[in-house]
Order: sequence, then C-alpha cells, then structure tokens
Amino acid sequence: MSGVVVCTDTSALLPAHEAARLGIEVVPIAIALDGDPARVDLGADEFYARLARGASVATSQPNPGEFAAVYAAAAARGARSVLSIHLDERVSGTAGSAARAAREAPIPVIVVAAETVSFGVGLCTRAAAEALAAGATARDAETLARRLGSTVRNVFVAPGAPGGRVPSPADWTVLGFADGETRPLAACDSAADAVDVMVAQILAESRPIRVAVGHAAAASEPAADDLAGALADSASVTELERYRVGPSVGAHTGPLSVGAFWWPA
Repeated sequence: MSGVVVCTDTSALLPAHEAARLGIEVVPIAIALDGDPARVDLGADEFYARLARGASVATSQPNPGEFAAVYAAAAARGARSVLSIHLDERVSGTAGSAARAAREAPIPVIVVAAETVSFGVGLCTRAAAEALAAGATARDAETLARRLGSTVRNVFVAPGAPGGRVPSPADWTVLGFADGETRPLAACDSAADAVDVMVAQILAESRPIRVAVGHAAAASEPAADDLAGALADSASVTELERYRVGPSVGAHTGPLSVGAFWWPA
C-alpha cells in the first residue's frame, strides 16, 4: 500500500469504484429523512423518490470520532500519514472535525479544507490520490489539492432546493459557489435557458478546460445531457466526464439540481 492514505467524505461525490481504485477512505455524511437516520445503502434514486413524496431531510457532519477511527485504522495497516480532504470550512465544520481528530491520531494527518464543495472536492481528492500513486510526497499532493480547489469553478441550478446552504429559487436561476458562498449568476425561466447560460459561463474561458457535468434525480438527467452535449461540441473542452449528485449534496440542492465544474486542462 502507499505510505499515505487519502481520506474524504461522501459530500465529495466520489463514485465507489473510483474510491476503491485509488484506495481512498470515505467517511459518510449522516442523513436523516423525516427525522430518522437513512440507511447507509440508500441509493440516489430511492433518496430522491423519498424527497418527491415530501420527506424532510437533514444532514450532519461526521464527528471527530469517526475520523479518528479511519486514521487509526490507516496506521494499523502500516500507513505513515493521512491526507484528509474536505469541503470549504466556511460552509461546513467537516474539516474542523477532521482537524480535531488529527491532533490525537497515531500518525501525522494533513487536513485540507478545499476552497470548493461537492464534486469539486472529489476532483481535489482524486488528483491527490493519483499524484501519490505516481510517487508524489504527501506535501506535494496537499499542494496540488489546495491549488485545484482554488482553481476549479462551478455553475449549477437548484430549483426548489430545501434551503439552508443553498438558496431555494422557485425558478431555474443559475448559481455559483465561490469565496465561501453561493451566489445567483443569472435568472432563467426554464431548464433550457439555464443550460444556455451555464454553457456560456463555462465556455467564456480562453484556455483549454476539463469539465464534469452532474445531475441529481433521474428527472434532471435530460438537462444534464443537454449541457454535456453542448460542451462536448466545443474545441476548448479537452475532456468531459459525468457524475451523480448523491444524497449528501442533494439534501441541500434538491432533486432537480444540475451543474458542472471546470478547471484548466
């Protein structure tokens, strides 16, 4: 095994096969539906179906003990250190919980609160793990994760979001997360209009970019398909991938959320 174990949480939206391929430890964000803890194996489709039936939802960050268990297990397996990468600390205490656990860990733990959220954190985590697998040091991987977190940009829509961390516009207002907060970028009346605005925002870059397009419930997939299709036709997009907005993020953005992250190629 690598001497450095990479850790994140489920809000990073890393697919299970990606985490397994790279040996990334993923700590779950707790989710409650109608006040009751959701099953650990609750899939996205069932989760969004529950929301559509009117279920209330709440999330809570992992506590320090959950991170401590992961760090201790890594040490027991022979790891020399841990790189723990989480979302922007201005919107969540997750990185703070990780930092508290790190102080008591049996091996050194570097905690990164990336300047991004959702799949942006997944991108940072994946990049760090791939760099480590290629021979990078823990500090090099940390630098890479921090740099990517400050560089990756995003746009998304969240019509009818439950509220809280994400505004809950009734329409298809295009939003963006930057500098620790979500801001409206453009008001739109339809999913098609929102897709056009998001495409324009992304392709305003004057350099080659990589893009990841995501959607929440199955009902939002056609809009994500349109967004991905329009971007795939652009010569400036060198690589395009898809991801699913899972329950730990969909609890805040709602079932109809669609969006994209992009970063320099």
